[in-house]
Parts: sequence; structure tokens; C-alpha cells
Amino acid sequence: MKPYHSHSLTDGRPRRRLPKSLLVAGVGGVLLVGYIAFSAASSDEKAVERERLETLDTPRWLQGELNRPTLPGGSMHHETEISVHENNDDPLHIIAKVERNQTLFVALRNRGLMPDRIQPVFDAMAKVFDFRKSRPGDLYEVRLDLDGNVLEFRYQTSPENIYTAHLEGDEYLAEKVEVPKETVVARIEGVVSSSLFQAFGDAGETNEIAQEFMDLFSYDFDFGSDSRQGDRFRLLAEKIYLDGEFYKYGQILVAEYTAGDRTFTAYALDEERGDGSVEYYDTEGRSLRRMFLKTPVRNVKTTSPFDRNRMHPILKRVRPHLGIDYAGPTGTPILAIADGVVTFVGWKGGNGNLVTIAHDFGYESVYAHCSRFARGLKKGDEIHQRDVIAFIGSTGLSTGPHLHFGMKKAGSYIDPLSIDTTQGVLLVGAKLKRFKKERDRLQTVLEGAAPINNGAQPEAPSTPAVAPTPAPVPDEAPAP
Repeated sequence: MKPYHSHSLTDGRPRRRLPKSLLVAGVGGVLLVGYIAFSAASSDEKAVERERLETLDTPRWLQGELNRPTLPGGSMHHETEISVHENNDDPLHIIAKVERNQTLFVALRNRGLMPDRIQPVFDAMAKVFDFRKSRPGDLYEVRLDLDGNVLEFRYQTSPENIYTAHLEGDEYLAEKVEVPKETVVARIEGVVSSSLFQAFGDAGETNEIAQEFMDLFSYDFDFGSDSRQGDRFRLLAEKIYLDGEFYKYGQILVAEYTAGDRTFTAYALDEERGDGSVEYYDTEGRSLRRMFLKTPVRNVKTTSPFDRNRMHPILKRVRPHLGIDYAGPTGTPILAIADGVVTFVGWKGGNGNLVTIAHDFGYESVYAHCSRFARGLKKGDEIHQRDVIAFIGSTGLSTGPHLHFGMKKAGSYIDPLSIDTTQGVLLVGAKLKRFKKERDRLQTVLEGAAPINNGAQPEAPSTPAVAPTPAPVPDEAPAP
């Protein structure tokens, strides 16, 4: 049986094998240990990769951790699986999470540990982890002796970042746990019958990778309105495994979507910043990134276009409709269309809950009828493209849940669809040459005409099993 730290389930992914315990909670004869059941990750949390403004109560990897099996009174490394709920009376074995507005030191004090027992552990752990970087939802585990001394301490920020300290003689030794990790490349392909999400599911994949795929082409293609039955997709994507169990997706290396007679392609190119980050380019080497997204919401339908002579559905008179309406379920995340600065957050008459953001070159975006705003959003905040700023609602003068999205240029409303989002920056010189070499290599692999990773074959489409461990990726390939 594998060690408990081998893998944590991520919301929306197929369940494969439960990891072992991430450990327990309670201390002292007078302490009643309570366990908190984690709520499932909300659609808001899944919607975007970087919700800087929407602090997450519970990370997705953490969803099932408090239900991980554990052993009462034994070693942390024992493999016997027992539900944590069967072990909630053990005052010598603590498992819990860091709560909001709480430091780990205070959390341990609240569970009965004395400061002089905590500090030596912190001093040792400081060599491998900076507790100033602790976040709500991080897990910690403590095993005590009958005198309240800490025998073992374990801290987990994610399934691949686990830190431990144990008492050896009269001092604590700390280390970062080495979790076996491998990255394999999968070839994924399919045909749209009802939705792209369903098509990815039919291929054995999750909504997460489907959304990442759609985000690549979000500057050029509106999947909510323009996708059709019979559209085709294919891609090469990294899959990361921890101790032999699927953990998460890595980079999409190349992606292709064909809608009718139009084909959109994205190739990843390592930006050589030393952090493994990539940018995506089309076939000619033009960046897919634009100043503005094509739409501020994902996978919803346009219900009313920009129209200066529209008959208002409530007022029953001609009134200019100076924006585009997107109908969607209440709570659907609204994304910032571009980088900018928040100029208004609050209630504004018929607009209901309203957000406005100022952008470069005299542009301003407007988001009306929101059900609520991203937590902590306020005037003056710097916003990045794709940040979640609010959620679809029906506040103000509205017939149902939708987003009214408007754009201004130099103070005057313009049709958002009139903004040119078709041209990204074109690579030149040595970088263009490097891109073309990588593009040709990836395209050959995507076509199935060449193996990937110096001979290791990618996973066949729809195959959930672990592919063979690949050889190192060549230098010109995107870093994992």
C-alpha cells in the first residue's frame, strides 16, 4: 500500500486511489477535538486559474483530506486505513487545517500545546518551510507523548509539498518529503456532439483541461455561442502523477480546434525566464494573447447585442442598448476583460451591482446586474486579465440573471465587438526561428508521425492508465 502522501483527489477528477492519512487533532485531557467537513469546491473556484481577488476557503486538493484514513495511536507512516471520524477522541494525535485569520502558532495553542513545546518545532521547520507563507486550508498533523511533548509534526500545503519534523534525541530534525513525481504526455482528441465539456469527458478527461483548452482560444473564438456539433479538437497535454497516481494536468503543449472550415492552433513556447512559464502562438508565430478577451464570461450565450435602437423589454420603449447581454446562471464568474484599475464597485440604479474598470488607451469596461462582487474588491484595485471580479446576477432593472457588458472609448460607449482582437505580437529573429523548430516538432507528434520525448510514446486517446515514464524533454520544449 502506498504512503499517505502519494496523492490527493482534485474536485471533478476521477477517483482512483485514496492516499493515506494527513493526520489528526486534539490535545490534553480537556480538549474536545472537532473535525470540519470540507465543502465541495465551488464552480467559482474552478472557473479560473488565478482568482487573486477571490480568496478560496478550501483548496481543491484539500477536499477529501479530513476523511483520509489514519491509525489511532500508531506511527504516522502506518498504512492501515481507518476513517478519521473513528479517531476523533485521540488527544495525542492532532490533524486539522489552518483556519482563516489564524496563525499556525495560535492554532496549536488553541489545541492545548504549550509555547515551549511548539517553538523548538518551529525553529527546526524554519530550515525547510517559511510559516509566513502559510495559508488557510493548509493541513498540519501533530503526534504527542503523554507529557505533551511533540514527537512528530507534519505540514502540508499541497500533495506535493509536505514538510516534517521528528524528535531525535533532544532535538528536532526537519525535512521536505520527497514525493515520487513524473510527467507524461497524453494525446487527447474528440468530436463535439453536445458540448466541448462533454466531448472531453467522453475522451476520459476532465472539465479542468477542457476549460484550459478553451481559454487558449478565448481571444478568437466564443465557445459559448460559436461551437457546433461536429467540431473537432486534439491536443498534447502533460499529466502529472504523484507516486503513480494522477494528480493534475501540466502544460498544454499544442492544441487544435476545427470549427467548420476554420482551424485554430496554439503552440506552447518556453519563454526562458527560468520558471518554466510558456506563451502560446499561432502557426505563424503570432501571440494568442490580446489586450482584450473576446468575452468576459465563459460558455454562456449572447442574448442581446449592442443596439442603439433597441426596444427595452421592461420599459417598452426604444432605449439604446449600449452593450452586450450574456445570459447565464446566477453565480457564474465574470472575468476582467483586460488589465486595468477598478473605478467603481457598488450599486448604481438600474444597473444594479456594477463594476467598472479603466484600461490603457482610454478604454473602460462596464459589468452590470452582478449578484455579488469578488471578495475584497474595491475602487483603486489593480486588476489582471481573467481575474474574477464579480458574478452573474439579476440586480437592478433586469428580467433575469445575465451580465450586461459595456465598453467605452474616451468616455463614449462603443460596440464591444468593434474592438480589434485579431492581432497579437508577431515573433521575430532568433525567437521566431526557435518557435518554428518547436512548432514543427510538436505538430509532427500531434499528427502521430513521430514519438514524443525521445522515444516514449504519449498516452493513447481516452486511456486513463499511466503512460510509460518519458525520457527528459529536449531543451527546446516547454518546461513542465
